[in-house]
This record gives sequence, C-alpha cells and structure tokens, in this order.
Amino acid sequence: MDSHAWDSRYTEQPSPFGDAPNATIAQALGASTSGDALDLACGDGRHAAWLAGQGWQVDAVDFSPVAITAAQRRWGDVGGAVRWIVGDALAWEPGRRYDLVLIAYFQSQQLRTVLDQARTWLTPRGRLVYLGHARENLVYGVGGPRSAAVLPTVASLAGALDSLEVLDLRHVERVTPDGTAYDVLAVAREFPA
Repeated sequence: MDSHAWDSRYTEQPSPFGDAPNATIAQALGASTSGDALDLACGDGRHAAWLAGQGWQVDAVDFSPVAITAAQRRWGDVGGAVRWIVGDALAWEPGRRYDLVLIAYFQSQQLRTVLDQARTWLTPRGRLVYLGHARENLVYGVGGPRSAAVLPTVASLAGALDSLEVLDLRHVERVTPDGTAYDVLAVAREFPA
C-alpha cells in the first residue's frame, strides 16, 4: 500500500471526515485519564486534535504527507500538544511508549502485524483502541473498502488481541447518509502484573 491514492483524496478534499471525532471513539475515550497518546494512521488529524483538547500529548502519524500537511494547517500543534509525523504504520517506530495507541479506520491485510507492533508501544497502564470498518458491511451495511481481505471481524480481532486483556470488543452501528454502516471496536491492554 502506498500513499498516492490518499494523497489525491486529501488534495481534493482536505477534511473528508469533518471536524468532530468519531462518536464511538469519543465515547470509548471520553472518561480516560490523559497522558501520552499515539494516533496511528491519523489521516486528517481530527482524532489527534480532539485528544489534545482532552489534555493528551499526541504523536499523530500518517503515511500521506498531504494529510499531515493539511492537518498541520488546519489544527496547528494544538497548543504544543500534537506532533505531526509522516510515517507508514507498517514501518514507523516511535522509540517510546504511550498510555494510548489509537488506530482508527486503518484497513489493511497487515492489520494484525500493526496491532502486534502497537501493543509493544504501550506503557504498563496503556490501552490499545482500534475502530474500523467491519467485514459485515459487505453483506449488511454500507461504506468502507469492498475487499474482505482488509475488513476485520470481531473474531479476527479477538485472535489478533490474544494474550491481551480485552476490555471491549463489539460491532458498532454507524448511521450514514447512505444507510447503516457496521464498525468493529476493540479496546485492550496488557494484563496487570
């Protein structure tokens, strides 16, 4: 996967997903204690900016330089709370640990690899949060990629999060102008020592 298609999309529409965070992410993280966060595959930066507004210090990483430039112009550094970074989720290394690793709508055949890597970036109290288009959209819902190979299921995420304490793992309905879309949410952490 390369960034060219996303570069074009962000050039044509710099904020394709609006200003507000995804409602499921806001609900899942709304009561969280702030700390250091990573928004991996951050796209237009709406989640990174929202997290910063909640008191988090955020590294926001995306492989599209156009998306990162647009996010910098749109959000700035949010009072010094966001560091915008061009990096591929499949290869980027942070060199540090986070209290939160957020991965929203990263759809890839390598999702399990990215989740395996992301868990090594968590602090002992850190949480891994994934939200993405569910495979069930191919039959029951709308939106997202049309390839089953890049769409997770609850079962595939359960397998990918094996040996973590899974705090939440479920389908989430999302109403869109085109109909109901189905997402899958996973929240996990290392088992307490």
